[in-house]
Amino acid sequence: MDRFDVITVEKGIRQVGPHRWEVRVYAGRNPETGAIRHVSRGTTKGIKDARAIKARLATEVAAGKHGSRSGTFGELLDAWLRDGKQGRSPSTLAGYRIKIETAIRPALGSVLLEKLTARDLDRWYARLLAGGTSPAMVMHYHRVISAALRQAEKWQMVPVSVARNASPPTVPAPVTVTPPPDRVRTLIDLAGTTRNPEFATVLFVAALTGMRRGELAGLRWSDIDWQGSALTVTRSIWQTAGGWGPKDPKTHQVRRLDIGPATLAALRGRWERATSAAQLAEVELVADAYVFSPDLTGDRPTMPDAMTQAFRRLCDTMAEKTGDPWPYRLHDLRHYSATELVAAGHSMVTVSKRLGHAKVSTTSDIYAHDTNDQAVAAAASLEAGLAG
Repeated sequence: MDRFDVITVEKGIRQVGPHRWEVRVYAGRNPETGAIRHVSRGTTKGIKDARAIKARLATEVAAGKHGSRSGTFGELLDAWLRDGKQGRSPSTLAGYRIKIETAIRPALGSVLLEKLTARDLDRWYARLLAGGTSPAMVMHYHRVISAALRQAEKWQMVPVSVARNASPPTVPAPVTVTPPPDRVRTLIDLAGTTRNPEFATVLFVAALTGMRRGELAGLRWSDIDWQGSALTVTRSIWQTAGGWGPKDPKTHQVRRLDIGPATLAALRGRWERATSAAQLAEVELVADAYVFSPDLTGDRPTMPDAMTQAFRRLCDTMAEKTGDPWPYRLHDLRHYSATELVAAGHSMVTVSKRLGHAKVSTTSDIYAHDTNDQAVAAAASLEAGLAG
């Protein structure tokens, strides 16, 4: 009998003999071994029958009729957290785990992966909203689910992520509450009278640079260019219940910030006090010490959560003193810095680079209201010039 070369007729169908065709349909991956699974059938009735078999098998696989071993959605979540976490910081992963264990796994973890549907997700989202969960939190859950299912798609555990067709709630744009200059000054002055007066320098630098709290915590003395009046943001500090460590800045953008004489003077004062305190304690600052540190040696940074808690105490104190709300977060000093730059007429490109945003559009979306205020003021100025 003459030899017959196998011929691929089309995806999933091969002719393996003069009068025989083989049909193979992808049936997912084993979540533990990663092995690809196929369902195969043969026919001697021609290519039309092979195509009919392929269509039938695809329908049966989708319905879970071939003993799929792709596992449950909960097993996918475990595999994703274990093997698909590249590029995510420990603090980000800790946030994912909390959302998974407190909400996602109890609701969806036992569902077979191949049977999970967009409707399942939408029904759960509707129940959450009806129970009082905020749209923003539901969207957080959706993003975790979407990320896990995108990874399952890359791993060929599912043909397509069902989260693509889900309908999470629309989340209103957050309203930023930016403290005015006089209140920022008040908070800085108040910090200087507390048990940790160095926190006043943290707030001063935060307001004038727009650095994130993790970036402030990660600032080292080697990052400051005294002669060039600049500092470089090269790292951020992550913090979880299990520990802390350095990471790249958000969006992985190392950036150099020009600083004015007041900021430079504040940092120089911090340096002089740190070196003086170390000498009095008869210890030495470690090589490349952290600028803001609870240790005389500068070995450890001030933790981001400690900064947040200290700032909250300051605002609570001022609310008690004045009887007025002080509804600010430490992150709002970043908004203060950006708002002041926009108000001074600096371009969105300049503001975006200073803040370390990955895209200028991100800056524009957040501070569009400030740009609109400038446009209104510009129109009024033009009319005043002609009408005067």
